[in-house]
Amino acid sequence: MELQPIYKRVVGLDVHHKQITACAIIEGSDGQVQVRHRQFGAFKRDRRALAEWCAALEPEVVVMESTGIYWRSPYA
Repeated sequence: MELQPIYKRVVGLDVHHKQITACAIIEGSDGQVQVRHRQFGAFKRDRRALAEWCAALEPEVVVMESTGIYWRSPYA
C-alpha cells in the first residue's frame, strides 16, 4: 500500500522546555521534495524567529508535539 500525501507543505514542531525542533517537508511545483531542519530556543526572540521561519515557508499546516504545558508558548 502506497501512502498518498494530504498536504504538500508541512512543518512539524517538537516542543521541549528549552528547545523547539522544527522539520519542514516542502514539495515544490516541480515535484521535488525538500526537507529542512532547524532548532530554536524557548525565549520570546527564538519563538519569533521560529514564527518568521515558518511563515517564510508558507506551510499549509503546522503540527506540534509536546508534553506538559510547553505547547502553550509556541501556540500563542
